[in-house]
Amino acid sequence: MNKLMDKPKQKFTLVIPTYNEAANIEALYSLLVEVLFKNNIDFEVIIVDDNSPDQTWKIVQLIAEKDKRIRVIRRVNEKGLATAVIAGWKSARGDILGVMDGDLQQPPETLPLLLNKLNEDALNDVVIASRNIKGAITSRRSVWRRFVSWSGAFISALLLPRLIAQVSDPMSGFFIVRKSVIENKILTPWGYKILLEVLAKGTYKKISEVPYIFVERKRGGSKAGIKQYLISFIYLLRLNIQSKKAG
Repeated sequence: MNKLMDKPKQKFTLVIPTYNEAANIEALYSLLVEVLFKNNIDFEVIIVDDNSPDQTWKIVQLIAEKDKRIRVIRRVNEKGLATAVIAGWKSARGDILGVMDGDLQQPPETLPLLLNKLNEDALNDVVIASRNIKGAITSRRSVWRRFVSWSGAFISALLLPRLIAQVSDPMSGFFIVRKSVIENKILTPWGYKILLEVLAKGTYKKISEVPYIFVERKRGGSKAGIKQYLISFIYLLRLNIQSKKAG
């Protein structure tokens, strides 16, 4: 039996931060609704858009008018993936919170696996979709993208060894948490990495991971440039200093 059906009172809120994803958002919506509905999941999806020039927010508004499970937050004076996720979580109605990208690189079919993993053990509070455990598949990426991914994980492990030792994919942007993990926590992430903030400041008993198939985007361009990687590096340094003070 699907474990999700054993938790009828649980509601799942999925937050998707977007910027210039007009080419992908309708296809992602269709896939999400099909997967979540088929698996009998009580859900809402919150798209948090940073005032995309391609009017991603407008497309979502039209979808939301027909489907009340979909909501859109249009941020005009703020930007940043991690802070967009926080904005979405603050207005979430769900008991379980999730995040995924809006570029179709992370398959919606993985969401029921994450939720089932969370519910199979009462101690599980965080479940991460990982690209680095047995069963995961990553499509061919450029040498530069592979280097950036490897170096990000290496620097994270160097600066936050106790934190990173718990997970195989600390740079993942695809995961779910119980709402209680971040309730009453002051989250101040920078750049693109929200998972590290949750792991550093959240209250949780156990972290689990499931593998997934990561694919390169087919439409639209990557938002991850040198500036974002520099911001992420500075953010890691800040977390390192904070962890030492706390210890």
